[in-house]
Amino acid sequence: MNAGSSNQQKNILNKPKEAYVTVIHSSEDYACGAIALAQSIIQSNSTKDLVLLANNSVSSKSLQGLIAARWKIKHIERIRSPHAQPDAYNEWNYSKLRIWQLIEYDKVIFIDADLTVVRNIDEFFVYPQLLAVWNSRHIFNLGVMLIEPSKCTFETLMENRFEVKSYNGDLIHEIPKDIYALHYLGLKPWMCYQDYDCNWDFIEYQRHASDSAHESWWKVYKAMPKKLKPYCSLSREMESRLRYARRVAMNNSFPDGHWKIKVQDPRTHFLS
Repeated sequence: MNAGSSNQQKNILNKPKEAYVTVIHSSEDYACGAIALAQSIIQSNSTKDLVLLANNSVSSKSLQGLIAARWKIKHIERIRSPHAQPDAYNEWNYSKLRIWQLIEYDKVIFIDADLTVVRNIDEFFVYPQLLAVWNSRHIFNLGVMLIEPSKCTFETLMENRFEVKSYNGDLIHEIPKDIYALHYLGLKPWMCYQDYDCNWDFIEYQRHASDSAHESWWKVYKAMPKKLKPYCSLSREMESRLRYARRVAMNNSFPDGHWKIKVQDPRTHFLS
């Protein structure tokens, strides 16, 4: 073996092992979101590993779709927040702490399953932990963050979870000027019609509505392999809620006028 090939092999061995990771811990409603997230990362030309931590709330059918989307599945036990009320939206949010147990990786970037990557973010792996996006001067958000897995850190966080109470249900706490990822709040795009952001039809969610962000998610969906699209089907329950909201919006003549749009989403059971 010559010196050149020896140095090349050494560089490969010393190359940090990195991955993107997400967590589904309470409902498989986010399986479609995770599939779209994986596809958006792949479409950004990233070659990093994709790791999904899931508990038994995810059905075998959804797991098949997640695997087909290129996630490596790792099964976990959920971690309950000691500060959350029973059945609250954030009851099991501390399950995210499991990402520190991925010690086979040098660094991971965690991304919530209700985000999509708009452009390649591999460059952020050069930073040390903890890298996250701030909500204000003293508060940051768990939706996207870079961490360095560590058994010691995980155990420390587990010990402190009884003492430290978060402002929003996450133990640790996004929209920069130069956007790398989009975080979908309110009703998620796959729970809406393709035709428009259904948050417009709900007064309590209108502050989250964005036609351009909605269109960006569906752009990822349309570029997916055909075999993945059925995992983002619109259930009759979802559609009934959307139809009811459209009637309310129409009867109240919501000024945004989205309720006037003719729905042509091929996933619908009853076209309106």
